[in-house]
Amino acid sequence: MADFDKLIEGFEETVEKPVKSAKTGKKLTTNVAVNEIVNAIMNIVCQTNADAIVEATIPLVKKRIEEEIGVIPKRIEVKTEFQSKTVEGATHEKFEEVLRMVGADIPVYLTGKAGTGKNVICQQVATALGLDFYFTNAVTQEYKLTGFIDANGKYHPTQFYKAFVGGGLFFLDEMDASVPETLIILNAAIANRYFDFPVGRAKANPKFRVIAAGNTLGTGADINYTGRYSLDRASLDRFALVNIDYSRAIENAITDSNDDLVNFAHHFREATEAAGVECLCSYRAITMISKLEKIFDNLAEVMEASLVKGMDRDSLHILQKRISDMADMSANKYAKVFVSMV
Repeated sequence: MADFDKLIEGFEETVEKPVKSAKTGKKLTTNVAVNEIVNAIMNIVCQTNADAIVEATIPLVKKRIEEEIGVIPKRIEVKTEFQSKTVEGATHEKFEEVLRMVGADIPVYLTGKAGTGKNVICQQVATALGLDFYFTNAVTQEYKLTGFIDANGKYHPTQFYKAFVGGGLFFLDEMDASVPETLIILNAAIANRYFDFPVGRAKANPKFRVIAAGNTLGTGADINYTGRYSLDRASLDRFALVNIDYSRAIENAITDSNDDLVNFAHHFREATEAAGVECLCSYRAITMISKLEKIFDNLAEVMEASLVKGMDRDSLHILQKRISDMADMSANKYAKVFVSMV
């Protein structure tokens, strides 16, 4: 494979700058240079395993394209009983799993830390399935689902009613912060496919779908998420459970494939969790860092404004010690700046 290694080196040089022909010594245009490489690949293919060449070459090509034009948008073709749609852009690794479940009319409960993109997944699923998107936050009173008739006899429909009757994806965010008694309404509607609203009984539209989300597993409040209720088994039994963590695919997209920043974010989260320090390194935080460091020269001030945000000194020192002890962070510029912050 020595010849192949030389070929790869030549390929990297070609995409970075004009090269000289190995035969004539003349400077080649990009097209001519690429043609020369293609011909060389064809010659080597005859002597070695083509699969090995493809496996080694594709990552190099992808990396160079991302450096030049950014992360390559992902295209997902979705065919349903209703229509066919194409979804483009960065998607979470769990997106297709959730999509298949919702497409099969299975209610899904997304659980995970704040800022992991649960809301975005729901909107992308609705787009992929060609469904209208309806959203309601934590339900604390029954009328937020059923709607109500005012003193003038006018019915005020809810997002749930519109999705149930007209068809669409209904997203109940912070389900674990909803009063458990009100969720009985949702349980009945899901199980029976009909419900008695203030304006009378209605059947579920064939295109009615449900996703709920929360920061806990429905077992009640914890140190990080207070004000959460313990959901009864009847409620949880209606939903397929999918855990949503931070996605490297999304982080690469929002940081223009900044591996240093993405790696730092993941190690920072590990440090906060191990130390029991509450500091959210969300997509929003690393997006801010990625944008602000292009404007300001002082990276420490950027991280102070985007990530640390007035953290108390004791917590900061604990996290700095943990980050500095991580061997694979020694050469990371974000880790170096964070550790030196005062």
